[in-house]
Amino acid sequence: MRLVVDIDKGLLEAAQQRLGAPTIEETVRAALQAVVDRDEERASAIEAFEFWRTRDNTDLLDPEITKDAW
Repeated sequence: MRLVVDIDKGLLEAAQQRLGAPTIEETVRAALQAVVDRDEERASAIEAFEFWRTRDNTDLLDPEITKDAW
């Protein structure tokens, strides 16, 4: 799909440098993929927490036990 979008040049250059992408197209693709991956990782972490939280594991909710975890 072809779209015309105004993008801040400095922001694009910074993203391109951090992502190591040689072209604008690859920079945009990598940035979009990074957002999708981050969201999937977050959802997986929440799902794992919910799995253990609902298994009568009250230790996760005990501040005295979890204080050193953070």
